[in-house]
Amino acid sequence: MLLIRSPIRALVLALAAVLALASGSAVAHSMVASSEPADGATIAEAPTRISVSFDSPLRIVSVSLTDGAGESYAVDPLAGRSAAETLAVEPPALPAGRYELEWRGLSEDGHTLTDTITFSVSGD
Repeated sequence: MLLIRSPIRALVLALAAVLALASGSAVAHSMVASSEPADGATIAEAPTRISVSFDSPLRIVSVSLTDGAGESYAVDPLAGRSAAETLAVEPPALPAGRYELEWRGLSEDGHTLTDTITFSVSGD
């Protein structure tokens, strides 16, 4: 049994325990590693595939693609709804304009995550 004889030692041990627990849960959250097209990019031609890579698996719950006027375009994740490190969709033919791909998913630790990437098609 560990005997704690000073309030400072007790505080240090408590702080160490909190940091150890916090670091474990932070690692499990999925973050965007990259996307194609890149977030904020302007591309000449509409993409035939949009992909987002994560640093750890994410189970996609929903995905949507909208233009600057709020019109929706039907897209489904190519890998289905199972946990994956890449979300990929094949959009329909997109005219020139600004687009936003939004997804919701569950990380390995069960936290719900929502994020977006935006890109523009110049049509040049």
